[in-house]
Amino acid sequence: MAMALLVTGIWPSHSLVTSDGSGGVGVGGGGGGGMPAPAGYTARQMIFDDQFSGTSLDTAKWNTYLGAQGIVWNDHGRLATPYSGPNTPITNEQAMYGPSQVSVNNGLTLTAQRNTSQYAGTYPWISGAVTTEGKFTLPTTGWYVQAKIKVPDMTQGMWPGLWFLPSQSGTPFNEIDFVQGGFTEGGGPVNQSPLGTGYFPTGQSNPVDETNPNLGFDATAGYHTYGVQWTPGVGINGFVDGKLVWTVTQAQVTGGIVTQPYEMILNLQVATASDSAWHTVPTATSPGGSMDVAEIQAYANS
Repeated sequence: MAMALLVTGIWPSHSLVTSDGSGGVGVGGGGGGGMPAPAGYTARQMIFDDQFSGTSLDTAKWNTYLGAQGIVWNDHGRLATPYSGPNTPITNEQAMYGPSQVSVNNGLTLTAQRNTSQYAGTYPWISGAVTTEGKFTLPTTGWYVQAKIKVPDMTQGMWPGLWFLPSQSGTPFNEIDFVQGGFTEGGGPVNQSPLGTGYFPTGQSNPVDETNPNLGFDATAGYHTYGVQWTPGVGINGFVDGKLVWTVTQAQVTGGIVTQPYEMILNLQVATASDSAWHTVPTATSPGGSMDVAEIQAYANS
C-alpha cells in the first residue's frame, strides 16, 4: 500500500514558519484564522504552518519533486529536471511528477492528468507533489501534523497522499502512511475510505497495522482535517476531524518504532492495473483529478 519508492536541516523545535515565511509564535493558522490547534496542543507548540495564500508556492518550504534523505527521485536518472518519479521498478504507480501540476490560489492544488511529455510511454500520467525535503524536518521529540484536505474522486485510480519519510541519510528507511486513498480492501464505498494507513519498518514490504477504515461520509464532498501524531516510545495515532481512527503502538513493531526525523509529503498518485486487487485503477477514459489542500500545520510535542 505504500508510496515509498526507493535531509538534513532540523529547525528549532519552537520556531514557527508561517505561510508568508515570517517567524513568531501565534502567527498564521493556529493563532490567526487558520485551523485551531489539535486537542492537547496550543498555538505556542506550532512549528510549521502554510495556508498557501496568494498565487505561488512558498519555495522556502516546499519542493515540487519527490525525494528523501537528500536524494531526488528521478527514476534513477531517467527523468530530467524538473521531473521526478519513483526510484523502483514501475509496479504500482503510473504517474511522474512535474511542477506544472502544482498550483496555488489561496490553497494548494495537485492535479493528475494524462501525460503528453516525452516520458508518456513509461508514465501515462503526470501529477503534482510537494515535499519539505531539505527544507523542514519534524522533531525527533515527537510531533502532530494536521492538514485540511479535499480528496478527489478515488473510484478511477486516484491515490491522494499525506505521508512521511526520514529526512536524514544514513538513518533507517521507515515510512508512515496516513491519507492513502483509493484502496478497496475495506469493502465499503471507496470515497468513504480515503485512508490507507500503516507504518513500514526498514526493509519490510508490508506495513504494521495496515487499515482502511470506512469514515461513514463521502470524503470527496468537502474538506476534512487529517491528523497524524507520533510520540517516541509510545506510537502513532491517526485522526480525522479530531476523531481517533488508527493507532500503531511501539509494542506492535519488532524492535519498536525508530526515533528519527521525518519530512512531510503531499502528492496525488495514480494506480496501475497491477493494483486492481486492492486499489481502483483508471480506464482509458478516466478523467484524472485534483487533490486540494487548504492548510497544513505541524506541532512539536514539547
